[in-house]
Amino acid sequence: MDRITLEYMTDRVKRAMDIVDQIDLLIKRIEAVKSKQFKAIAIKYDSTGFELTRWGSSQVENNYSAEVEAHMLNAFIDVTMAEINRLEKELEEL
Repeated sequence: MDRITLEYMTDRVKRAMDIVDQIDLLIKRIEAVKSKQFKAIAIKYDSTGFELTRWGSSQVENNYSAEVEAHMLNAFIDVTMAEINRLEKELEEL
């Protein structure tokens, strides 16, 4: 094996490890959002912001804020899963 081939393989392994690390991070984010540790979505703008609901371990009242937040969480999960799928495809092609 020559030096150029070794460098090429090293670069591919490094890129593959970076992709695997990104996938692991995204999976952990989805797990955090789905867990009971999740508290609320905080919307920040300028120097202020607000939280829609306080989920915690108790059941949240089924109201406007809870419905908005549930849609936001589902969108986050869907977009994150799409990114995981894209990264997995990139990893396969590598």
